[in-house]
This record gives sequence, structure tokens and C-alpha cells, in this order.
Amino acid sequence: MISTVNWPQLALLTVRAPKEAAAIIMSWQLPRKELWMAAALVAILSTFMSTLSNMLLPVPEPLAGMVNNPFTLFMIVAGGFVVTVHALFWTGRAMGGSDDMSDLLALLVWLQILRLAAQVLVLLSVLLIPVLAGFLVLIVGIATIWIFLNFISVGLQLNSLMKALFVLLAGAVAMSLGFSLLLSLIGVSALGVPANV
Repeated sequence: MISTVNWPQLALLTVRAPKEAAAIIMSWQLPRKELWMAAALVAILSTFMSTLSNMLLPVPEPLAGMVNNPFTLFMIVAGGFVVTVHALFWTGRAMGGSDDMSDLLALLVWLQILRLAAQVLVLLSVLLIPVLAGFLVLIVGIATIWIFLNFISVGLQLNSLMKALFVLLAGAVAMSLGFSLLLSLIGVSALGVPANV
């Protein structure tokens, strides 16, 4: 079924009607193992794009130690995705949401794929039409939040954007804690910060 999907059309539907797109994606019933593999692949591609972007557009010194190391950047991207999925799932479940992570995982993997495509477009706009780059980043940011809330609502069977917003806000606390743990596991020195800070 996936092989017959019109991907550009699904991408446009995701922006126009996220809940309809979510229903299509969830109907595929993709195995969780394959979803995690897809997430890892997207993280690799995203890391490659970010590394390429950093080579073309140097990063300010405070962040250079973190984003100029491809391995560290991959760990942040991939680890951040894992933390996000679990933080949202367990927060949503505590609010009476779905007890199956598969739907949310499938939707967030698709959102990551769209963000990767947007990353390519933004990089091209920076190189070819710099004046439009900031505008494009703003549109992508707004669209991402809109899609994210709808995907949380549908993927966790909350059936409410307000509940989804609460899950996102409450999950953000868990995400920040998980992200801090992730950075400590990677090693503070990898970020270019002295170990005794």
C-alpha cells in the first residue's frame, strides 16, 4: 500500500488537514521495529544535512563544539527523537490517551521526514534566495506546531487540541529532563564546555 502513496500529495494534505493525513498514515499499521529503523535513517539524513549546512554557513562559536561534530549531532537528533516520543506517549497515557505507542511513533516519524524536506528547502533558499529564507523558516515553524498538535491529538486518541497542547507542555518538562540526561551521557566535553562547569 505504501508503495502506491503519492508522497507530495500526502505532504500537502498533512499541512492542510493533519488529522486526515494522520488517519491515512495510521491505517498502514507499520511494525514498530520498522518505524524505529525509519526514525534512525531520518536522523542520519538530518545529521548529514545539518553538517552540510554548518560547513556552508559557519555556526557561532558557543554552539560549534556541539553541532560541528557529526557523531554528537546524530546522538542529539536521534536521542532527542526517542526522548520526545516517550515523553509525549507517557504524558498522554497518563491523561487517558492510547496505551499503544505505534500510532504516535508513525506520525512523528512522518513529521521528521517532512522536517528533513523543509531543512533541504531552507538550505537551498539560504544559498539561492537569502531574502526568503527567514520567511520560509517562519512558515515551517508555524506549520510544524500546527501539525505536531494535531498528530499528538490523533496519535494518542485524545480527540482534543487543548489536551494535545497540555500533553505537549507537560511533556516538554520530561523532554528537557531527558535531553539533559542525554547530553550528560554524550559527555559535556563533547559540547566544548569545560567539565568542571
